[in-house]
Amino acid sequence: MRRTLAGLTAFLAFSGTLLVLPVYAAPQPEAVPVETSSAEVDMGSVADPAPEADVQAGTSDPVAGVPATTPVLTVSREDTDRFSLVGVTWAYDPAVTDTVVQVRVRDGDAAWGAWTEVTVEDADQDEDAAAGAVLRGGTAPLWTGPSTGVEAELVTRSGARPTDVTLDLVDPGTSEADGSLGSPAIQDTADAAMAMPDVYSRAQWGADESIRTWDPEYAPTIRAATLHHTADTNNYTADQVPAMMRSIYRYHTVSRGWGDIGYNVIVDKYGRLWEGRYGGLASTVVGAHAGGFNSGTFGVSMLGNYDTAPTPQVMVDAVSAIIAWKFSLYGVDPAGTVTLTSGGGGTSRYAAGARVTLPTIFGHRDVGSTTCPGQYGYARLGEIRTKVAATLAGATSPIEDRYAGDAALRTQLGAPVGAEQLVSGVWVQSYARGRVYWTAATGAHALWGAILDRYLALGGPAVLGPPTTDHSPAARPDTYLASFRNGTLYWTQSTGARWVKGWVLGKYTGLGGESSVLGFPTSDEVAVPGGV
Repeated sequence: MRRTLAGLTAFLAFSGTLLVLPVYAAPQPEAVPVETSSAEVDMGSVADPAPEADVQAGTSDPVAGVPATTPVLTVSREDTDRFSLVGVTWAYDPAVTDTVVQVRVRDGDAAWGAWTEVTVEDADQDEDAAAGAVLRGGTAPLWTGPSTGVEAELVTRSGARPTDVTLDLVDPGTSEADGSLGSPAIQDTADAAMAMPDVYSRAQWGADESIRTWDPEYAPTIRAATLHHTADTNNYTADQVPAMMRSIYRYHTVSRGWGDIGYNVIVDKYGRLWEGRYGGLASTVVGAHAGGFNSGTFGVSMLGNYDTAPTPQVMVDAVSAIIAWKFSLYGVDPAGTVTLTSGGGGTSRYAAGARVTLPTIFGHRDVGSTTCPGQYGYARLGEIRTKVAATLAGATSPIEDRYAGDAALRTQLGAPVGAEQLVSGVWVQSYARGRVYWTAATGAHALWGAILDRYLALGGPAVLGPPTTDHSPAARPDTYLASFRNGTLYWTQSTGARWVKGWVLGKYTGLGGESSVLGFPTSDEVAVPGGV
C-alpha cells in the first residue's frame, strides 16, 4: 500500500494533475411520525383514594396557602417505564380552579429531584369544541427529562376538589432526526404581506397525526394575539425540543381530550418557531390556548417557565416576528384595541357573553385566572407591541405589491381610490376602473366591468367569497369569466354576467363548461320542484 501511494504521489507531481477524492457524507436522518405513549396511574380523590394512592396531612414541601393539616392526595411509583413528561388530570369540572400539584421524579441515575409545583393548566379547550375525545381538567404539562420514578401530591386550597384523578406519565418516543432537523420546512407563504419567519413543521418535530382527533375549526378572521408560556422547565437543550413538542402534543391531545396541541405556535428559548395546532399557520384555525377567547385569536406560547426566569431576547424577537407576519395577513393594528366576546367556561375571567376590550396583543392572564405568561413574559408585552408595529410599518400589502408589479393591471384599473378596506374577511382596494381583492388563502385578484358589477350586486365577498382568479378571457372571443370561492361568473355580450355554483357548476365544468355544447349560461340558478 505504501508503494502504491508513493507511486501515485510521484505521478501527480510529474503530471501536474490535481486529484480530488470524493468525501462521503452520511445522509441526515429523515423526520418521521414518532409513536408516543403514556402510562396512567389512578389516584382517585381525597374522599375516595385509589388503592395505589393515599391521603396525608399537608404537603411534603410547603405550598403557599396550604395549612399542615390540609388533606393531600398522594401517590408514589419508584420503578416505572421511562417517561419524560408528567401531568395530572381529573374529571372535567369548571369549579376546580385552585388545585396545586407537587411532583418530583427519579432520573436515570436513580436520584430523586426537588419538588416542583404545577398548577391548573393555563390553556383551555372551549367546552363546545368538537375535539373527538372526553374533555378532562388538569395541570400544565411538566417536562422532566428521562425519568423512571415519580411522586405526586395534589391539594386543593379553595373551591371544588377534583375527582377521578389520574397521574399521566408521557413517553415522547425517540427519533434520530431530533438532533439534525436542518432548516425549517415552513419558510414562506405566497402572497403574504411580508416575509414569513421560518417555522419548523409538525412533520419535523415528529407529530403522529393518527392520534389527532380534532378536525380544524376556523374563525371568520384573526383579531388579536395571545401570549403564553408553557410553565414547565427552562433547563432543556435544543435537541430536546422536538421531544418536548411531542410530549405536550400527546398530553393535550389524549390526556386532556383536546384532540390536538393547544397553541398555534410555540417559540423556544433559542428563538426557533414550531408549528402547533393543525390547520395552517396562515389560516384562522381555532386553538385551545385561552378559555373563552380561542376564536379569532392567535395563540403564541414561549417554551419554559417565565414566571421564574427572564425571557431571552432572541425569544422575544421571534415572538414579535411571527405576530407581525400574522397581523399583516389580517390587517390587525398592534397598537390598537379589540373588543372580544367571552365564551366563558374553563379558567376564563369573564362569563359567557361578556364583551371585553383588550390590546390586540395581550397576555393570557388578561382573560384567564392564571399568571401566564409569567411575570417576565408579561413585562415584555409592551416591547413586543412596539416591535410588531415597527415591522409592519416597513411592509407593503399584497394588493400594493400586485398593483406595483403589473403594468398591464395598472393600465386596466387606473389610479387607487381611497384606502384598503376589510369586507367580510376579504381585503379590497378600489381603483378608478375596478377592484383588487385579497385573502391569505386566495392571493390578490382583480375584477372590473360587468363581472365586478354583478359580483357586488349579488353580495360580493359575503355571498360569493373572495375571487380565486382574475377577470379572465373565457373559451370564446370577447367572453369573460371570474371564479370565486362559491362559484363562477360567466359573461357574454348577449347573456350578461351569470352565476353558476355548487353541484351545477361541478357538472357543468365536468362536461366542458362554456366550451361544451351547452355554451354559456343564459340565467342564474333557478329553483324548481325537487332541485335546481
